[in-house]
Amino acid sequence: MTEAPELAVRLRDATWSSHQAAAGDGFLTGLLRGERSIDDYALLASQHLVVYRALETAVAASGSGLVAALHDEALERTAAIEADLDALGGIRMPTAAAVSYAAQLASLADDPVRLAAHHYTRYLGDLSGGQHIGRTLARRFGAGTTSFYRFAIDDLDAFKAQYRTTISTFGLDAEGEQALLEEAGRAYASAHALHASLATAGAEAAA
Repeated sequence: MTEAPELAVRLRDATWSSHQAAAGDGFLTGLLRGERSIDDYALLASQHLVVYRALETAVAASGSGLVAALHDEALERTAAIEADLDALGGIRMPTAAAVSYAAQLASLADDPVRLAAHHYTRYLGDLSGGQHIGRTLARRFGAGTTSFYRFAIDDLDAFKAQYRTTISTFGLDAEGEQALLEEAGRAYASAHALHASLATAGAEAAA
């Protein structure tokens, strides 16, 4: 009888199509290609501030379970985003999608497994494809605006490997595993809705 893949592998596989769709996101692609302005980037950073404040507040309130096992203070992004927004001229208005995403995160403070799905989606993305995004944006807008993408972690690959090991070895039961996989899909959907709202907001601002 073939053993089931490790949970971290199943989590990656379950979210792969969503990850690929996010990689082709129109707003972000335009930003990286130089088709959007520094104001669009400031708009994105402002949404990040809303989302990461909510995520990091929920993680701190949770204080236990899988999300606590995964969390490291070096991951926290709120202060870095605030520094970027200072360099970008201040906070822009959050979209309804960002506010909804933040409310979703706040509601999970008592559910460390589902909150861990958002933790995985946000931070592992920042440590992976986010590194390319950060380098590209730094070339366009200056390193002083991209603190968000820089982590005080010596070996990102080793850190990510340990993170995935923690997911697989934490010992979730079948119900917990299913909750983690389901919520990861919702996390990607929330991120997609946020980017879609930015495309609309950017178009309205340019009109």
